[in-house]
Amino acid sequence: MSSQNANGGIVITAIDLAADSAEGTECPEAPEATPLAGLTLAVKDNIDVAGVPTTAGSQLLGREAALRTAPVVAALEAAGARVNAKVNLHEFAYGVSSDNPWHGRTPNPRFPDHVPGGSSGGSAAAIAGGVSDIALGTDTAGSIRIPAACTATVGLRPRNGSLDLAGVFPLCPSFDTVGPMAGTVQLVDAAWQAMRAGRSAGRGSVRHGAVSSGEERALPEKVGFFGDPDPRALELLKGLGVEPVALEFPLEEIEDEFWAPFRAEIARTHAATYPRLADDYDPNVAAKMANTQGVQAAEYEERMAALGAIRDRVLVECKMKGVTSVVSPVLGLPVPRATDDEVDYRNLLGLYTIPASALNLASLAIGNFLITGLTEDHVLALGLALEAAGLAPVLPALA
Repeated sequence: MSSQNANGGIVITAIDLAADSAEGTECPEAPEATPLAGLTLAVKDNIDVAGVPTTAGSQLLGREAALRTAPVVAALEAAGARVNAKVNLHEFAYGVSSDNPWHGRTPNPRFPDHVPGGSSGGSAAAIAGGVSDIALGTDTAGSIRIPAACTATVGLRPRNGSLDLAGVFPLCPSFDTVGPMAGTVQLVDAAWQAMRAGRSAGRGSVRHGAVSSGEERALPEKVGFFGDPDPRALELLKGLGVEPVALEFPLEEIEDEFWAPFRAEIARTHAATYPRLADDYDPNVAAKMANTQGVQAAEYEERMAALGAIRDRVLVECKMKGVTSVVSPVLGLPVPRATDDEVDYRNLLGLYTIPASALNLASLAIGNFLITGLTEDHVLALGLALEAAGLAPVLPALA
């Protein structure tokens, strides 16, 4: 059925589709008209696929095969996609280089001397390297969008709570989410539609979320921007009749409130193994784990409340300016070289990804061009229109 550690640091478990078919375990037939029918799917190895171990990129896990396939995977299989690989990641999804001591350094097929980003670096590399047609990644603070920017692919961060995350090894439950990655916005959109349609009834209430509607697929009259987004993308927006409007985004304030609850939840997720088994962690991750300790409940509640207040204030400003989405770069610096130390760049690489995570907004990376909005439909509508107008994934600067 599978082989281990294939394809030079990208694939942890290669799944033989022909063998699955011969064994009679193939996925249910999907209608031939389904956009995903027959496409191959890479699954980040912190997401369960029945019969295959889930390692979360660690040597501490993966001794037993998963008993059930995660609903986010099953939804794509029901739409006709076929899992062909479990792919590498930064250990426990806690890092932005995807340099993994147990499963190998994940390469960047698009820019071989540079990191693929993380933590979903294997998912992005599987797309950029032609291993799979679509991929699933997880995103807590930028772990889909950073790799999409580093490899010039496309990745969607849905809102936390929009999908059933059963069978997904957590990092930080209040901010974790799962999303699709591919080479085009159109294919990411098709995968998202299948995932949304397949979510389990009663298990997808969106935190701070608005209900999606058909109106969100219409192009807005205005879009906010901050940072220094790709100028060609801005010109294409103007050509589509969408006016870019400068928007002050409180990046520093958001980060000040975000990191304490982020670290507190990670500490609780790993309470059974850290610090007791600290020596069995990747030293890179163990050093981060040491910094997650000691956040108390009172501070956690205070910071989460502050994030809610910032979210309300940002949404009021967006409403006053008539925007439902904002655009920016993804990366705060050029893509680091593979030999660079992650500690030197990890806080800046995904500079512009934190707001969507902290404020629970949807976010779409088209290479190094980021669209953040109220709902998945808002960002995908803009992304699809830009792609139809000629925008390819925006290439990042390289260190």
